[in-house]
Amino acid sequence: MRLVRSALFLVMTVANATAWGASGNWIVFDDADENGFDHNASLWAGGMTLENFEVHSGSVAAMARIQDFNGASWQAAATYSTTSDYDGISFWIKDQSGDAQDLAFLLYNAANEIVGKITLADAYGALPAGLWVNVRIPFASLAAPSGTSDPTHFDNVVIRTYHGAGNTY
Repeated sequence: MRLVRSALFLVMTVANATAWGASGNWIVFDDADENGFDHNASLWAGGMTLENFEVHSGSVAAMARIQDFNGASWQAAATYSTTSDYDGISFWIKDQSGDAQDLAFLLYNAANEIVGKITLADAYGALPAGLWVNVRIPFASLAAPSGTSDPTHFDNVVIRTYHGAGNTY
């Protein structure tokens, strides 16, 4: 892994993303996109590939070489509520180098506005290099920027970095 001045360049692997709610859990990705979530339809999925050489469980994981704000993400087939449909999400993540401390989990709405965001370091703590970590994020812990037109509904689940020239988180 190299840390480049203008962009963080790292490899991140995500396995078994599951949204959880009062009525039960719903799988977003487990060896493949599930329940109408589609990584190919997401605006933020640049740099994400499916691979089978570095998995937590099962046979396939989503891998993202994060550079220039690419990341791992899934577009939902419908819009969901952070208050009545799902309470949070859990997923396994592995930071290959330990340089991914500015990775963030985000929810976007249909207007491509951020509904909620939190850095993985705030949600979990420092991600250890080379180890799989189970991250659980209650949606109530996500911060929505002021001015978001619909801060409780989402249709896009994203993990990406905000590191780069002129960008802050």
